[in-house]
Amino acid sequence: MAMKPEAPTSAEQAEQIRRKLVIARTLVLGSYAGLLLLFTLLALITPEQSWKLWLVQVLPLVIFVPGLWRGYHRTYSWICFVVLIYFTWSVTNLISPLAYWRDGVVVVLSVTLFISAMMASRWRQEWFLWEHRSTE
Repeated sequence: MAMKPEAPTSAEQAEQIRRKLVIARTLVLGSYAGLLLLFTLLALITPEQSWKLWLVQVLPLVIFVPGLWRGYHRTYSWICFVVLIYFTWSVTNLISPLAYWRDGVVVVLSVTLFISAMMASRWRQEWFLWEHRSTE
């Protein structure tokens, strides 16, 4: 059974949550942009990579741009599910005999994105509850 986030009980707790949310959001946006940039650079530099593969790599991530821009907690939750595909793909490539450095980079970026998005979702919900509690 999933636990529902609780609203902070004091302004000090709310400020701590806001600071954590800012850090998590920064990590989400940084690792998200890192994945998009890596896939784009590889498509431009690597001769064996086609634009079709680039679209398959980038489109699932681009879908989340509006939600990430607005900071919706559901977007953070959904991006956790999607980034698992990239993680699985890159770990499988990384343990193969023909591993490339880019697979390790994708693993690091996808793990960072997953953890920071998961925490950002939680802290965004708590901050939302605080905002609505203080306006009542």
